Amino acid sequence: DEDDDDEEEEEEMNLTELSASLNRQKGGFDRWAHSRLNAVESIRQKHQIDMKKANTEYEELKENQEKLVSEVEKLHTSIEEENEEAHALVQKLEAKQKSALLLPEEVNRLKDEVSLKVDLLQRRKDEASMAHSKTETKLQSLQKLSNLYGEKLGLHFVHTNSASGDASDNDNALRIGFTQIDRRNPEKKFWFDVRIMSDDTYSVQDVSPQVNGVKDLEKELNADQDFSKFVRKMRRKFKESV
Repeated sequence: DEDDDDEEEEEEMNLTELSASLNRQKGGFDRWAHSRLNAVESIRQKHQIDMKKANTEYEELKENQEKLVSEVEKLHTSIEEENEEAHALVQKLEAKQKSALLLPEEVNRLKDEVSLKVDLLQRRKDEASMAHSKTETKLQSLQKLSNLYGEKLGLHFVHTNSASGDASDNDNALRIGFTQIDRRNPEKKFWFDVRIMSDDTYSVQDVSPQVNGVKDLEKELNADQDFSKFVRKMRRKFKESV
């Protein structure tokens, strides 16, 4: 009987030690799990901050690019007008010289006027070249922004060729792409093209993969001109599709 009591007491001690060991392991696991949850929350908050900053910088660059494009177009128009005026003056001068009725003073005056027009035309060309250089710089900044946030946020955008091959479409075509959408395949690419049409409206084309509701989002974009919100909603459409 005493031996049985001793065995029971020993078994109770082993169970007590086992319970204490399990409790210690559970406490360690709980602390580890809590620290991992905190780390995940910190990454999520930083991701939101980075996304907001990227959207803001993108919108600023897009607005500046549109202004520069408008300035270049105005300069080109002005150059063409000045070129036409200079050409008209040259023709007038040649006609006067051929008729032999032009006085030397008028010849000199017309020559001076032609010279001034030529100088003005050259300055216009120089201004157009500088404006084009600024536009290229902005596009490079846009690409740098894409490179900076592309890997972290899964967002990238590039100018792409028009499916129709029309040069005017090429200048206004922008491809918006995403990764980090499908958890089973984070590197899978989701993208769509946006083009500015001749009537200054946006047209969403070549969506891959196809999702529902794109035309409604296009109408909303043309109504409120909020490109950042439109990009976020398109990303949400892609996430819903997976």
